[in-house]
Amino acid sequence: MRSVITRTALGCLALGVALTLSSCDFPGGSKSDAKKPAATAAPSEDDNWDQAVDAEITMLGALKDIDPHLIDDQQKAIDAAAELCKEIQKPSSDSAGLGQVAVTKFAELKSGLTPQQGDRIVTAVKANCK
Repeated sequence: MRSVITRTALGCLALGVALTLSSCDFPGGSKSDAKKPAATAAPSEDDNWDQAVDAEITMLGALKDIDPHLIDDQQKAIDAAAELCKEIQKPSSDSAGLGQVAVTKFAELKSGLTPQQGDRIVTAVKANCK
């Protein structure tokens, strides 16, 4: 009697596992996958976050190439770049005067910036300004 119960229990267990696995949607596990259209990958919040971080790292690297002291306080550099970005995006912004705006925005980080450095800062920020 004990072996009958054991075999029945094992049979039920095996049946339960088989039903569970057959209901799972494994890639390539069923022919219905071929009928499904390819999903378009929408960017996730993680992707957007990664892109934003990558843009900041790229911008900080470009600022460091201009003058290493510009990124002594990275948060202040990012804040100054964000303010400069707002100026760049203004429809009425005079691109010739943006270099001086950059010198002003980054003056707290590095005094004595030249107009040429200001123009280079504008170029670095503009490349990552979205």
